[in-house]
Amino acid sequence: MLTRLFALALLFAIPLFAAEDYFFKANELYDQGKFKESVPLYRAAIDEGRYEPFAWFNLGNAMVQLDRKQVAMVAYKRTVELLPNFEKAWMLLGDLYYLGGDVGEAIAAYNRAIELGVESDHVHFALAECYLKGRDWTLAQKNFERALQLNPDRMDAWYGLAEVYEKLGDYEYAIKTLQNALQMTATAGADVHFTMAYYYRSMDSTRQSLNEMENGILMDPENVSARRYLAQMYVQNNSPWMAIFTLEEGLRHNKGKADLNLDLGQIYFTQKRYDEAFDCYMKAWIAGNSQGRIGAENVGHVFSNAGDVEKAESLYKRIREKK
Repeated sequence: MLTRLFALALLFAIPLFAAEDYFFKANELYDQGKFKESVPLYRAAIDEGRYEPFAWFNLGNAMVQLDRKQVAMVAYKRTVELLPNFEKAWMLLGDLYYLGGDVGEAIAAYNRAIELGVESDHVHFALAECYLKGRDWTLAQKNFERALQLNPDRMDAWYGLAEVYEKLGDYEYAIKTLQNALQMTATAGADVHFTMAYYYRSMDSTRQSLNEMENGILMDPENVSARRYLAQMYVQNNSPWMAIFTLEEGLRHNKGKADLNLDLGQIYFTQKRYDEAFDCYMKAWIAGNSQGRIGAENVGHVFSNAGDVEKAESLYKRIREKK
């Protein structure tokens, strides 16, 4: 009885169409973005059998759109069982394996898609990423290079190829790779310079690292994290005046004021420029960085320990009043 009721429920859940219409009506719904509504019709088309392989494939696509990747994987697997030479199904199956972290199965699916004629930067990039995770540097390099041949504007492939050289300890080739990216793609941005700065620093080429950080800041002047990093590099390179200039320039962009003022306060404190340090610490605290208060109190302690009680009390009063 329950089985009969379940069958009746399904009957009323699916609109009544001629058998051959299920597949085409499902496609219409899919194209309209009605992915959930298309699912029962694709299932009906599968049961009807005439368009079964393609219904499985489109069902997989609908499930991906509904973020039901495990069900989509089952659908794509069934598709390639019925149509072993359907290259797009192999490619999308590879994508799901890749997203699921199954590198070995992803590599097999992508390679099958390539054997069947798929030649896209997407597939070669994904393959390269899989090989990179598996520490197969040679095949990772080969596929990143092929992805770039197919699409030189693919910046993530340039980064991936540079990372291969980094893993091999060849920072010079990693840098050359990103220099080529700057020449060959319009999508290269400030991060290319920041990454090259990291590579130069790994080679103990401080001056070149500073140059690349400066180039990056020129392209992205509102990048607070990069600006703070550059200022710290100047401090370590015994150029505190350049660090101060870098941080003050950042304040003109009205971003990251709390952190930039805190860094300025620390530099001034180290230089024993206590009044300037106090002002910067207070600005950092008022802007939302609680470390600023600690810094301001430390300035007060300096004067207190030096016996200048009046100066110390005036600073403590400002801290209490937070102004």
